[in-house]
Amino acid sequence: MSSPSGLGPLGVTLLSEHLVVAKLGGEIVAMRDRCPHRSAKLSAGQVVGADLQCPYHGWKYGASGNCTHIPACPDGPIPAKAKVERFDCQEKYGLIWVRMDSSFDCTEIPHFSAADNPKFKIIIQEPYYWKSSAERRWENFTDFSHFAFVHPQTLFDPNAAQPPLVPMDRVDGQFHFVYDTPKGMDVNSLAIIGKFSYVCSMPFAINLSSLKYSDNTTSVLFNVSCPINDSETKNYFIFAREKHDDSDWPHIAFNDLVFAEDKPIIESEWPQYLPDDEVSVITDKVSMQYRKWLRELESAAREGKEAFNHALNNRVLESDRTYPQPGPTF
Repeated sequence: MSSPSGLGPLGVTLLSEHLVVAKLGGEIVAMRDRCPHRSAKLSAGQVVGADLQCPYHGWKYGASGNCTHIPACPDGPIPAKAKVERFDCQEKYGLIWVRMDSSFDCTEIPHFSAADNPKFKIIIQEPYYWKSSAERRWENFTDFSHFAFVHPQTLFDPNAAQPPLVPMDRVDGQFHFVYDTPKGMDVNSLAIIGKFSYVCSMPFAINLSSLKYSDNTTSVLFNVSCPINDSETKNYFIFAREKHDDSDWPHIAFNDLVFAEDKPIIESEWPQYLPDDEVSVITDKVSMQYRKWLRELESAAREGKEAFNHALNNRVLESDRTYPQPGPTF
């Protein structure tokens, strides 16, 4: 549980690792949630000044992870091993981003297209938990064929079951593709049916910008699946809309309805990881390309930094769209 001061500490789980997040000396820090003294969880402690204090024996740790004070031995030397491992950490879009492995140093925080655009109103919805792998959640969010069956009349017309094959571009760690949804469908008035433009930052972030047919306004859905472990995700969802003169709550409730329609189906998928024996057809192109890129990244990671950087950032273009040069990394 985090402190009401807003400084933390907050215990979280990422990729099966227990982490503690706290604001120490004005800096947001993510460290391993384990005191090196007797292995108590630092997230059960408190922020004291610019330090994080262990709840068991009061040892204090600064933003660097180094122990700064041992109450039982105030005058003695602090052991060199009295240090908590810390990880790259940054706040952006109102979320805290943690990078567990920085050895390749070639990744960046995912793209959210509405972040700095004043015409959008941005709503950060409550995170939602699914008993599903992050890969399965990604595929669900980008799956055109399921709309007609899982979201009939909520998002789609049941008769529009055959999606087009869209050109997919790999650009600097992102998938880019566009889907023009069918026009004239009888769906919920809050559905953002229109021209869907996807920018998907590998491996688990999706920025979906929709130019709505109904009123020619743009909405942006930004979803990031945080893998708690191999079979559970904590999903963060930010919704941005161009229209400001109505209440946020109907839109939030509609998004929650869509997630509630998806959740039992995705949680029923077995196994929860992506197996090699599933049968795919040509209209599964998005998920097939996604799985292919994941396999390439996994193989390249075993070869080292240069191979991984190439596999992640090498451009593979199927469309005639043009893209700017890459920006700075995380």
